[in-house]
Amino acid sequence: MNGESDHKDVVAENERLRQRIRELEEADQERDHLRAALHRSEEHVRLFVTYTPAAFAMFDRDMRYILASHRHLADFGLREEDVLGRCHYEIFPDMPEHWKAIHQRCLAGASEGNDEEPFPRADGHVEWGSWRIFPWHTTTGEIGGIVLFSEVITKRKQLEDKLRMQAKTLLELSSPIVPISQGVLVLPLVGALDAARAQQMMENLLGKVVERQARVAIIDVTGVPDIDTASASALLQVARAVRLLGAQVVLTGIRPEVSQAIVRLDIDLAGIVTRRDLQSGIAFATAASPGASSPSPP
Repeated sequence: MNGESDHKDVVAENERLRQRIRELEEADQERDHLRAALHRSEEHVRLFVTYTPAAFAMFDRDMRYILASHRHLADFGLREEDVLGRCHYEIFPDMPEHWKAIHQRCLAGASEGNDEEPFPRADGHVEWGSWRIFPWHTTTGEIGGIVLFSEVITKRKQLEDKLRMQAKTLLELSSPIVPISQGVLVLPLVGALDAARAQQMMENLLGKVVERQARVAIIDVTGVPDIDTASASALLQVARAVRLLGAQVVLTGIRPEVSQAIVRLDIDLAGIVTRRDLQSGIAFATAASPGASSPSPP
């Protein structure tokens, strides 16, 4: 009887062991499956980061490269095998100190960025960049490092500067300042007078008044198609600025329809000498005595 009971116990224990072995084998298979899934996920992330069209780099807490996109490598003339595992500051020894401070703030949890910032290089030339930096977190919630999204905008910046200079040149050409005699300048305006053009006109005219020691500045508006409140206000500001330099403004070329618009808009041109045409304005300016006080309107 006891022998039969012992046999049953052995059989039951063997079955429990076999069940435990099956459970362990299934657990091993599950771990292998999870490892394979994790490996695939990491590979997908690596491929996405590598081939994304954005310039992206991932760093650990010691600013060592973990990942870098092809665009990031191309923008900064780097190779993947030369950066992974290496410190960002080792690769860029001329890194400005204020950028290192930004990295430390982001490693502490901040997120920062700049749409347009110069980056002086060791050889003297300046690169321009747009960038965003964020911290990344581990599965336990701790900050594991930072990620950098950047764009080299040097060519765009150079193009913008070139277009800005061209626009400034066009404004100057559309508002040429002509010295016609000792102490007399003429500024013939052609086309609409907007805020940007008025500001440029004021800067150029004031500079010429000082340079030529002018006592009279004639602004001819014959070629201005319309005078509204904004353009009239701009002319008044120019006149006040010129008078602060000790010179007189003469406004010429106001057509009948423009005159009616000025009256209708109740624009006060008090303190500005007006003449019907440029010829009359030049005659007035050249006849004025250099030592006389500001002329009075007719």
